[in-house]
Amino acid sequence: MTTRLLKLAGIDVSTLDQRCVILSEGCPACMPGETTFTTQVIRLNREKGGGDEPVSAAVN
Repeated sequence: MTTRLLKLAGIDVSTLDQRCVILSEGCPACMPGETTFTTQVIRLNREKGGGDEPVSAAVN
């Protein structure tokens, strides 16, 4: 579903990496009947002095 939303928004998925956060106001699966969703991609900056190692995070 995410790839489909990105393609509909005109966002090239090959340009995304682990620093990208995808925000959407909804999706066809969670909001049946809706046909328009605002989708944004935000690329986070690397931390100063940090390497390329990913950092684990807990999600509730």
